[in-house]
Amino acid sequence: MNGKKILGYLTIVFFIFFEVYAGVRLLTNPVEFTNSVVVIFGIVMIIIGLVSIIRAIQAKASGMFAYRLGLWGGILDLVIGVLCAFFSTKVVGLFPVLVMIYGIIMVISGIHKIRNYLVLKDFGVNRSWLIVVSAILTIVLGIVVFLNPFSATGAAWTYTGIFLIVEGVVDLFTFIFSFFL
Repeated sequence: MNGKKILGYLTIVFFIFFEVYAGVRLLTNPVEFTNSVVVIFGIVMIIIGLVSIIRAIQAKASGMFAYRLGLWGGILDLVIGVLCAFFSTKVVGLFPVLVMIYGIIMVISGIHKIRNYLVLKDFGVNRSWLIVVSAILTIVLGIVVFLNPFSATGAAWTYTGIFLIVEGVVDLFTFIFSFFL
């Protein structure tokens, strides 16, 4: 097995375990978990913004358009990062809107999983039916999250946590059966 395959497998396993971890954290302390995710996102955006601004200043001599685009993009990233890192409770107040967007992304992700399954099946690559189960769980969770962002927040956190754990376990079995058996 080459290094790229091993890195790909490790990346998949990392995301599967993060999915389960996020589900457990959402069940045990959803507000703290959400706050910490927003702060971490803010710190990452601050770093990305600063790097973009530095690169833009360095690229100033090569072209004015690249400079302006990089500079304004970096400033925007920096502002978003500062808002998330230092005003995380206010950002969490916007969470119902973010949850709706997350629900849409999950539905798209589930549809993408089904499409990948069908494409691989058309090419004769034998894949497990667990991929379809994982895709259906992802779509159902996405719909639940999208339709219920404002009311029954506790129930939404509980469902999201349970579905993330179940989806992570199903994804792990899918990974094992698809690649190793």
